[in-house]
Amino acid sequence: MKDAELVERVRRIAPGKALRHALNDIQQARTGALLFFVGDISECKGLVQPGLILEAPFTPYRLYELAKMDGAIVVSEDLSTIIAANVQLTPDNSIHTNQTGMRHRVAERMSKQTGKMLIAISKRRNTITLFFKDHMHVLAPVEILTAEVNQRVRTAERYSQAFLNGLETVDSLERANALSLYEVIRTIEKGLLTMLISKEAELPIAELGDQGRLAEMQLSEILYEIQEDLENLILDFSKEQIKSDEIDRFLSRFSTLSEREILNSSTIARFMGYEQLTVAQLMEMNVKSLGIRFVRQIPRIPRHIALNIGNYFGSLANLLLSDEEELKHVEGIGDRRASSIKHAIDTYLKRL
Repeated sequence: MKDAELVERVRRIAPGKALRHALNDIQQARTGALLFFVGDISECKGLVQPGLILEAPFTPYRLYELAKMDGAIVVSEDLSTIIAANVQLTPDNSIHTNQTGMRHRVAERMSKQTGKMLIAISKRRNTITLFFKDHMHVLAPVEILTAEVNQRVRTAERYSQAFLNGLETVDSLERANALSLYEVIRTIEKGLLTMLISKEAELPIAELGDQGRLAEMQLSEILYEIQEDLENLILDFSKEQIKSDEIDRFLSRFSTLSEREILNSSTIARFMGYEQLTVAQLMEMNVKSLGIRFVRQIPRIPRHIALNIGNYFGSLANLLLSDEEELKHVEGIGDRRASSIKHAIDTYLKRL
């Protein structure tokens, strides 16, 4: 949820947005404020005691002026209308909150109870805090966000290059029949760390708004370069035989790993279907790829067909020994695909 819904709401209050202008003005005036965003105020009957009903078009200046009044301000979720001001919010007081200030305690409880977005601007601490469902996010200064995002981009670049270098090492060692599972997992770790860093950068990039556009493009380019190779590498060396309709479910497990889990080679091995192994055992285990990455480099061969080929032949070495007639025994392979794959095999063998 955090990667989609929360990020989307943070984008609404990024620098340059009308709502952010109002928030900055309120923050500078040190008046404090509590904003409640809802589609229809009647949805929260019993939790809202209306004060001044406005139904007025939203403008940053109007919101700023209304913040000088006591009570919360209710704004439509599409940010088109200021529904009411000087409103009393009465969430369930039994809902747990870690906040200390009254505005923030009400905001956290209200967001948990209604699933709506609330923004609390602290008069004393001069901070802007967004609450949404079970999440809390404090807005950071632009200069701090920029430094953080730039650091993440540089780190993602380093890990992605290490991943690409690792792929070359994996290919070289496999050709020499000297590839260990440990070397494969170390390469997978670099790819997963690149993905994790890029994922963690989504929120600060969203918070930067237009100022984060360049970093967003850079990370998208990095992911474009490695994501398919990473998925194919995982499929290539997984111990369990995966059916074509199980690919997405199988790969999705890796996207949930934390940094600590990614850096634990035994955890990665277990996710790939191997038993609990020590690092020493991983280093001693010789492995061969299914040939999925090799096949995926051939134009117009989709991932599920590549998986069928890998499962049929069992290894890249066996695939390289096949002919067109044998290739056509694989589900999804007809004359044209068999010819394309055989041509790729012949070209590959000539380069060795």
